Amino acid sequence: MKKDRRKFLQIAGLGGAIAAVPGAASAKRAAPAKEFAAWTPKPYIHWSAHVSLYSAKTRAYMIKKGLNFSETTPYAGVAGDKDRWKNVIEPAMGYFGIPVLDLPNGKFIADTTAIIRYLEKKHPKPAMQPRDPVMRALCWLIFNYGTEGLFLECQHYRWSFDDSAEFAAMDIGRAKADPADIEGIKKMGAQFQAMKLKRFPVEVGITKETIPAIEKSAMLVFDKLDAHFRRYPYILGGRPSVADAALMEVLHAHLGRDVHPATIQKKRAPALFRWTETMNYGHYIADAELSQVPQTYFDPDNLPDTLVDFLKFMCGDFGPQTEAIALAYQNWIQDNPNRKEGDIITNDPNTMNRQACGRCEYMKQGVKIKRDAWPDVINMHQYVLEVVDDMNQAQKSQWSALMKSVGGEVFLNTPVPWPIVMQKDRKPYQLVLGPKPKAKG
Repeated sequence: MKKDRRKFLQIAGLGGAIAAVPGAASAKRAAPAKEFAAWTPKPYIHWSAHVSLYSAKTRAYMIKKGLNFSETTPYAGVAGDKDRWKNVIEPAMGYFGIPVLDLPNGKFIADTTAIIRYLEKKHPKPAMQPRDPVMRALCWLIFNYGTEGLFLECQHYRWSFDDSAEFAAMDIGRAKADPADIEGIKKMGAQFQAMKLKRFPVEVGITKETIPAIEKSAMLVFDKLDAHFRRYPYILGGRPSVADAALMEVLHAHLGRDVHPATIQKKRAPALFRWTETMNYGHYIADAELSQVPQTYFDPDNLPDTLVDFLKFMCGDFGPQTEAIALAYQNWIQDNPNRKEGDIITNDPNTMNRQACGRCEYMKQGVKIKRDAWPDVINMHQYVLEVVDDMNQAQKSQWSALMKSVGGEVFLNTPVPWPIVMQKDRKPYQLVLGPKPKAKG
């Protein structure tokens, strides 16, 4: 029987791969370090939940990276240390927030961008970013957009519709409380939805006046990415990247799972929905519908029309937001000449889970958005600038030409006046001012 089963698995193309799947229950692993370049003998622990926006980003990244990891919710805890979240992680952070990555050495990282950048450095192979500098800068730009540029869309489609809100509330409740306490979970969910809807107008600018623009933007994202994923398995070609992982935040965790937007996505953008499934498969599995696409990144001199069309939309939709937040950040720095390295970037020290450095206004699909300015956008923008700074002159000219061709001048002309870093040595675990920049001249 065992011999027949092995023969069947080999015919099906599964033989020899089962023991190497990350998270598999098998006690015997067939040389996983050879099968997965980023494999670790001891698994990372991903404190997360499937309902969590940001967990979708790190989960997809680690799956495609081929990392050895397991997942748990704060309520479930981990074997051998059930109270680690309550006694160690949350007190050290200073607030509740997921995902958190527990490292094999006992330390943890609590920011998705910090997690991914740490793992890319710790495990350089397989690389989840292109070697070509122009494509790598583009990768981190899309990473920024995926992380922050679609926030209004995901929040509106989750909390403005009762069917989505109820579905999300049940997931949130199971992650934070006793999964058997259905009535308690429903009550907590209703309170959470009410809190979100109350905060929307001021904190993120979701109002009855802006909702049509937000929905228009979401449908354009669906249409343009669906056109792209009909021809290519990943955003930058035949290989997954950190940009794909960031796009999974909104396009999977909210717009691909929540009841209301998921139905729209499946009907309007089935190839996009198919991509969300592909991103949650092991890194060694090519998309069955696009297996003929070479497993390489695009050449910056020969980008497909589908990607160029998406980039034009992205720059038009995200560029004004980036510019407005950059201005708010610059004003925040100038408002107090005594600011110093380590200062938390916020106007409200009591709001640690989502920092704001002032207010901003920008146009989105012809409608003005008024909301809090979040420094996260500038934090990630500086990673694009780091790649550009390391380019030679020819590459910088190529990058400039690309951005100008898709309306992305704002990403060329927006400097970061004071570097932003993630504070990890004391709570709260937050974005702070880095080393003070040296005066020019």
